[in-house]
Amino acid sequence: MIRNWGLKNKFVTVFLLLITLPTVIIGCIIYYQTTTVFKQQAEKNAVGKLEKNEDNLTSIIRGIENMSSYMIYEKNFRTFFTAPEEDLNQPAYKEAVAGINGYFTFQLMSHSYIDSILLVANDGHVLEIGSHIIGNEVRLNQESRNLEGAPFWSNTYQVMENGSAKKNVVSLSRVINDINHIDTSIGMVRIRLDESKLYKTIEPNTIDQTGDYFVLNKKGEVVLHQDPSLAGKPFPDKNVTHWIVNSKNSTLKINVEQSDYLLVKKAIAGTDWVSIAMVNEGEVVKSLYNVRGLFVFMIFLLLALGGIAFVGFYQSFIRRIVELTKQTKQLGEGDFSAKVQISSQDEIGKLGLRFNQMVTTIQNYINREYKLKIKQRESELKALQSQIDPHFLYNTLDMIRWTARLEKAMETGQLIERLSKIFRMNLNMGKMWVKVEEEIQYIQNYLELQKSRIGKRLNYSIFYDDQIKDVYIIKQILQPLVENSILHGFENLPRQGVIQIRAFKVNQEIWMDVIDNGWGFKNKKQVEDDNGKGSYAISNLIDRLEIAFGEEAKFEVLDSEVGTWIRLKIPISKNGNSNQISNETGE
Repeated sequence: MIRNWGLKNKFVTVFLLLITLPTVIIGCIIYYQTTTVFKQQAEKNAVGKLEKNEDNLTSIIRGIENMSSYMIYEKNFRTFFTAPEEDLNQPAYKEAVAGINGYFTFQLMSHSYIDSILLVANDGHVLEIGSHIIGNEVRLNQESRNLEGAPFWSNTYQVMENGSAKKNVVSLSRVINDINHIDTSIGMVRIRLDESKLYKTIEPNTIDQTGDYFVLNKKGEVVLHQDPSLAGKPFPDKNVTHWIVNSKNSTLKINVEQSDYLLVKKAIAGTDWVSIAMVNEGEVVKSLYNVRGLFVFMIFLLLALGGIAFVGFYQSFIRRIVELTKQTKQLGEGDFSAKVQISSQDEIGKLGLRFNQMVTTIQNYINREYKLKIKQRESELKALQSQIDPHFLYNTLDMIRWTARLEKAMETGQLIERLSKIFRMNLNMGKMWVKVEEEIQYIQNYLELQKSRIGKRLNYSIFYDDQIKDVYIIKQILQPLVENSILHGFENLPRQGVIQIRAFKVNQEIWMDVIDNGWGFKNKKQVEDDNGKGSYAISNLIDRLEIAFGEEAKFEVLDSEVGTWIRLKIPISKNGNSNQISNETGE
């Protein structure tokens, strides 16, 4: 069955089975294996990112808690919290406050994420370091009292800074107990941290950073996030919220905007917070694409080169052979418009060139042997308008001519002789080709007969190039044009009608002009309509020119101030329209 396949089907099948399919299978295997390895690497990256950021956050939390624990033991803080109201102006109190201010100023300068610190003694006197904050923190006071000295970390909440600007903060609130009576409260401290600065400290925006990191509380509300507008609000993805609140699994996979994300969580000791690292598996894989990308590039390169080779080979060979086969079939069905486009001079191109030459030769032969002969016969039959035996006609005209001479009617004898020559040219022993010189002699005899008929109302001039006199053309191509000038152009003309006939060579063409000074036409279209369609003789002439010489022959109507100017352009073949043409088509 395969033997009967077309060349195109065989080539496509071989290309698909031996090149494309193995390349795709091997590529898919490599792609799958490397993707699996990279996804495992993505999980390692997520865990590593979580551990790194969780360590940073835990370190900050422990540092803030240690700062609050320091207040229990440090003398200046004890002095501030335990000083009665009447001692607030005493040097010892002021010295203690100065020491506290110095300590916190150092902390604020060392840690940009610390926003402000509030110290409140039990008797109500207050010390505030950093930004002046206004906000609803009543609930925080109660939560810290409930813990009786243990640190309480709040979720993110919004405050007003210095009476105007709004910002998000998280805070540590803690009751400070008396060191000597550990169950006795002497005041409270609140250390507020700027949420945005804290996040940037934990998650620096490094160039090699991959994925996201954020902190939620155990209710699924955002504590820390790179998008400050989400702080204090429920996390927008309900799958993540459900995972935080209800699931004990440490990992979660979600799909967001056609991308797969891996999430890893870990609770932060001493808080109500959950630390979460989220990495885009695609981005992690992308960062490790150097190796896999090389394989993928090689696979696509092989496929691309194979495709280019396929297209190139198909266009250069298969398509041309298929087209040649198609045109050969078209020719076999009798359609002689079959033609192969020649794009190169290789063996296939030469084969196509010879095919085109063969089609042209066959077509020309058919046109010359059949169509031209039929047209020529129609013209001859139209001219003769009878079935008089040619020999009888010649003999009769010859007898009349000699009778006229014997009777000394020389002009009548000359007219009869011209008419005889015209009839001989019309029949021409069945030949369709004559020399330019013979055609000129024919039209001259015709004009002389017409001049004898209409007298001084007609005059003419004939010029032709001596170098074209032996070039062969089809006969009777000037007579229809001259006849048209006399019948239509000179009818009721108030002046002598003049016809100019010129024949000369231009490059590889013979140009033959017939120019009259008759009535002329308003435009070229009128000439074509009146002459080409209305006149059988000229229509016949145009058809014969196309059959004999193809599209290279031209029938043109040129602009003329007076009368009509018609030009015939006849190509000269490479062998000069030699006798060979005449012999092969006329006999």
